[in-house]
Amino acid sequence: MTGKMNMNKRKYNVLQFLKRLPYNEYIIAKRKLPVACKVSKRTFERWLYVTKEERLEISADKLALIANYFNCTIEELLNNKVPKHTTYTLKRLHDQELIKQLNLTK
Repeated sequence: MTGKMNMNKRKYNVLQFLKRLPYNEYIIAKRKLPVACKVSKRTFERWLYVTKEERLEISADKLALIANYFNCTIEELLNNKVPKHTTYTLKRLHDQELIKQLNLTK
């Protein structure tokens, strides 16, 4: 499997942002972002490679911290399209459609 195909299966784009850094900044970020997020290096490493099928999630506060470091939005760290809803589109949603869209059942 190619690297690009593998990236599409990932839940987050954190690794892509890391790889864009100059080498010395990459090393510092890889060592110190887990400390800043107050998680183990192993947990942070798992975040880099978690796939869309896995249940593991990065909490919103940790995503915000990482996004601030990379000077990007949380949405840019997510490897999926976040649907935009208005009051009109929410009114039109049926409960079953909403359950399916939010992936509440597997």
